[in-house]
Amino acid sequence: MKRSVVVLVALLSLAPVAWGLEVWNKVVINEVHYYMPGFDAHNEYIELLNAGGSAAFLDGAVITDEGDDGMPESVFRFPGSHGGYDIAIWPGEFVLIAVDAVPGEIWPDLSGADWEFVHPGDDNDNPDVPNLIHCGGSDCDIALANSGDGILLATGVDTSAAIDCTSVVDGVNWDNVPDPVPISWTDCTDPQFADGVPQGNCLARCPGGLDSNQSSADDWFMMVPTPGEPNIPSYPSDCATGVDPGISWGTLKALYRPHED
Repeated sequence: MKRSVVVLVALLSLAPVAWGLEVWNKVVINEVHYYMPGFDAHNEYIELLNAGGSAAFLDGAVITDEGDDGMPESVFRFPGSHGGYDIAIWPGEFVLIAVDAVPGEIWPDLSGADWEFVHPGDDNDNPDVPNLIHCGGSDCDIALANSGDGILLATGVDTSAAIDCTSVVDGVNWDNVPDPVPISWTDCTDPQFADGVPQGNCLARCPGGLDSNQSSADDWFMMVPTPGEPNIPSYPSDCATGVDPGISWGTLKALYRPHED
């Protein structure tokens, strides 16, 4: 047996493992950056986080901004097929997916993203960043609308728009999107959207990884973009169940410092 295989087996034996992304895995969409000044498509991104205690595998998993009424927006998938175990997301690990991993345009610079949405013939492709593959829906790149949209992550068992909600791992909707995506495999509708955010901000879970599976409004708030890093709430009081553990005590003291006349 090759050494790399021995090491992988040894690591996986430390915790229970789900082969392929499953609906019960605690992999969540943790941050969505959709509204930047200028031509913001180059600086949009989606961040995933494994908020669970065991590894999951993204082989063949799909991400789409389609609606649950059958709107045929683009569907993208990770390489491989569901059940594979080449693309691990470990407990506490972030995965940053850029709409365009293009350097030097507008902050943030996403040229170091983990993955990139790429549509052949209709996109800017950074050859140094691996691609999510266009596999269905509309014949274009993924596009996150400033005026309201939704994103879902699914196992990849179904890759045809609209994605069957029984394969949905996680979803979020914002700003009164007309065709909301399912927020989990048990919730095929979203009763309350998250509020939209002003330019230059993002939507993120607060605290990071929180997923009540009740509605987008319960878990998502305006934040400073932190691609690939712990979420920092714009207003810590928004986090009804606590503040993101990635914030230091010094930061908290600064945020909560009383105003001095």
